Amino acid sequence: MIVASARVLFVALVLFGLALPNAAVGQGTTPGPPGPQRRELVGYIRDPSGAPIEGARVEIVGESALSNEKGLFRLWTRNIDTVTIMVKRLGFAPIEAQLTARNKQWDSVYVELEPTVQTLGGMIVTTSPTTRERWMSEFEERRSKGLGVFLTRDEIAARNTTRLSDILRDRRGIQVVHLSTGSYGVRFVTHSGGRGLACQPDMWLDGVRARGMELDEIFASTVEALELYDTFATVPLQFTHQANTVPCGTIVVWTRAPGRANRETKKPPA
Repeated sequence: MIVASARVLFVALVLFGLALPNAAVGQGTTPGPPGPQRRELVGYIRDPSGAPIEGARVEIVGESALSNEKGLFRLWTRNIDTVTIMVKRLGFAPIEAQLTARNKQWDSVYVELEPTVQTLGGMIVTTSPTTRERWMSEFEERRSKGLGVFLTRDEIAARNTTRLSDILRDRRGIQVVHLSTGSYGVRFVTHSGGRGLACQPDMWLDGVRARGMELDEIFASTVEALELYDTFATVPLQFTHQANTVPCGTIVVWTRAPGRANRETKKPPA
C-alpha cells in the first residue's frame, strides 16, 4: 500500500513587490482583458531547490490557472482586498493561504512547494499454487488411479515431433486418419457387430471443452500432458457434458506455461 505523507517540512508563501513580466505568465480560466472591477494576480512557483514547477494548479474562488514551464501563473480576481489561494501539484504537498491586497493591488506571489514523501507500508506476501500447478496436481491424482492413458511432457518430447497424432499413432484403439484439409486426425476405434468403427473423440483443452477441434491443431511443443479415455465409463466427471449422444472417447490436453514452450511459426507438415 502506497501512503503519501501529510507532513510538510517547509512551505513558504511570501508576498513581495517582484515585477513579473505579464507576457510570460500562465493563462487563467478567464480569457481576454479584465473588466474594470478585476485585479491581476501573478506569481511564481518553485521547489525547495529553486527549480520552477510547471503544471501546478493555482485556484481562487471562481478561477484557476496552471503554472507554465517557468513556474509563472496569472489570475484575475474580483475587486476585493482578501482572497484565499490554493496551490497544488501531483507529488507536492498542497498549500492554502489568505492574501491581503495593498493599496487596492495584489503584490506578486512567491510559492515554494515541498515534495511529498512516499512510504511503502508493511505487507505480508503469501504464495498459492498457480492454476497450472493445480492442473498438474489433479492430473497426477487421476493418473494414480489408472483409469486412462496418461502422457507426460517427457514422453511427448521423447518422440521429437510437432504432431500429437504421431505420438498416439501406435497406441492400441487409436487410428490416425488423413483429413480432407490435408492434415491428420485422431480417431478412437470402437467395435460393434464385429466391425471396428472409428469416431472422433471429445476434446478438452485446459479444462474447457473444445468441440470439433482436431488434436493436431495443437503443437506438441506446447503441450504439458495428455489424458486419453477410450470409454465413457472411465471419463472423469469434470470432462463430461450434457448431450444426447455419448462420446466414444475423450482426449484431455494440458498446455505448457507461457515462455516454456518452444513456439512454432508454422503449422505441422501435412
